[in-house]
Amino acid sequence: MRIIRNPELKGILGILLIALVLGVLLAGVSGKLEQWGLPWFTGAKALDKIIFVSDASGTKEIYSMNLDGSGRKQLTEGARVLSAPAVSPAGNRIAFVGMTGSVSHVMAVGVNGGTPYALTTSTGSKRQPEYSPDGKKLAYIEAGRVYIAELNGSNPDPVLPTHEEMALSMSNAEGRSAIPLYSVYAWAPDSEALAGVSSQDRDTDSLKFLPTPEGKTVLVIPTAPMVHVNGLAWAAKENVMAASVQYGHESMVIVFSPTEKRVDAVLRAKDLDLGAPAVSPDGSAVVVPVNDGLKQGPSLLHIDVGTKQSGIMCAGKFEMPVFAPDGSRILAAQFEGKSRKRSIVTIDPESGKVTRLTHGGDCFDAVFSPMSEH
Repeated sequence: MRIIRNPELKGILGILLIALVLGVLLAGVSGKLEQWGLPWFTGAKALDKIIFVSDASGTKEIYSMNLDGSGRKQLTEGARVLSAPAVSPAGNRIAFVGMTGSVSHVMAVGVNGGTPYALTTSTGSKRQPEYSPDGKKLAYIEAGRVYIAELNGSNPDPVLPTHEEMALSMSNAEGRSAIPLYSVYAWAPDSEALAGVSSQDRDTDSLKFLPTPEGKTVLVIPTAPMVHVNGLAWAAKENVMAASVQYGHESMVIVFSPTEKRVDAVLRAKDLDLGAPAVSPDGSAVVVPVNDGLKQGPSLLHIDVGTKQSGIMCAGKFEMPVFAPDGSRILAAQFEGKSRKRSIVTIDPESGKVTRLTHGGDCFDAVFSPMSEH
């Protein structure tokens, strides 16, 4: 083996090596290695954690805690959080919408906390950042449009409304001011398809399915008078989506299977005030908050998708339920009595037992981090 003795050449090689190491570290921190399928360096990971928002410090900030509520830790300071957090599938990064001056941005912070950094540069109103299930893309809503970007926020591509939807609106002289605005969306488990809720007249909603970012939308629930979609969710492991819908006085939970191209109403009732649903990982069950309309008062309703049988899982006013990745528990925010303050709770899917995890401050918008292998 030949030994390099030229000091200048050794110095150049040393600089190149340092640059290479710094480049790899920067690519890891920015998410490029994950995006390229090379997760050699992703930083610290948060496994078996709950990430949520609380105003306990005086401003709305991101917190983490263990699954039993212990180990509570504040991760941001002065972030002025405006959205639910989204944890990357690698478990190393948390995205959320926060304020920088008077402008909202999609921000990111490591799972151990620190100074958040902006992933967006535009000035439009942002909401609902979500990582794709495969961890390679980041989506968010800005000014009523759903964008898909790289993990570091670069190359944002507007996918909803589609070019076809935009062209159709612009071709209608009466509808040029009625371009569909999207208020909520959800990734399908294949990391390609999306479902989204849009409105043209700001009074009625439609639910659409987009098979691929470059594809054409499929109407799941068309626009009709007095139709409002209150929320939607996908199963983590099956190509099954659920949505809660108000159609005048009729309340429904529908299940949509893109594979079977079928929409099925698994719940029909009168004058129920339904919240956003959650779907079990295998797609066999849906839980949905009922805020008003039941004799028993506000409750969390359990629906068996196969049999369409429903029943009260537990009493109380809940919001934003979500199943654990393994389906072993349900996470939600529960309102405390008649106050507007909320606590983070877990719910046993079998028994309906509610366990309160947080005390003090308004705590809400909780999500699970990835689970460990055990």
